[in-house]
Amino acid sequence: MASDGGDRYALGRLVLDYLKTFMWPVIALVVVILFQDDVRGILENREVELAGVVRIGPQIEQLQQQATEEIADIRALLQTQTERGGGADPEAAGQVTADIENKLTKLSSRLTRGVEQIQQTAPVVVRNQGVTPAAAQEERLQRVSALERHGFSALLDRDVQAAIKAFGEAVAIWPEYHNVSAVSDLLTTWENELSDAQSPKWSELYRTVLTDLSWGMPSDLRPEFRSLATKSY
Repeated sequence: MASDGGDRYALGRLVLDYLKTFMWPVIALVVVILFQDDVRGILENREVELAGVVRIGPQIEQLQQQATEEIADIRALLQTQTERGGGADPEAAGQVTADIENKLTKLSSRLTRGVEQIQQTAPVVVRNQGVTPAAAQEERLQRVSALERHGFSALLDRDVQAAIKAFGEAVAIWPEYHNVSAVSDLLTTWENELSDAQSPKWSELYRTVLTDLSWGMPSDLRPEFRSLATKSY
């Protein structure tokens, strides 16, 4: 049993190192393929930073940051797996392992979805005039992002009604944005149990959000979710 846990841990670290090494070139390649004209315009009109990773525009940097934060979550889960893998709590260790595998499986699809969302909000390139964001789309992005932040903050405060309201409004504006629809559905399903701020269901919620629904979560809120989730095992 201990050997199996060690093998899973070693495999997780191997996959993690692979993602860290090869993820950014893949992102850059996908972006170049999808946005050939836009990339050409950006290269002509904007400074490009090369520092081991090709950075093309703030949206690509945001995608990179989100993926980096997902990897940090996996590292935290791997650490928890190590702590629980000593045999004292095999059930918790098994749950952590399942959550790590789930998060690794979803990371690829989240990257693909992130690129698709960049495509939806891609700036309009005007030749020889720089890059001009579409005002309406930019406003939509700001509104849904603010509501998403408010919803996650409400979850940390264990205010399920405020969270349901915020995520519901975010869904009305942009249902495909990050995981706002999935979080909204989950909160509606668990509303009764989460109405009690002391309910153990909150621990399950934090773990579920971190392992399944964390893509796009505000970076300054993520450490608290990470801490609450790892403590729930």
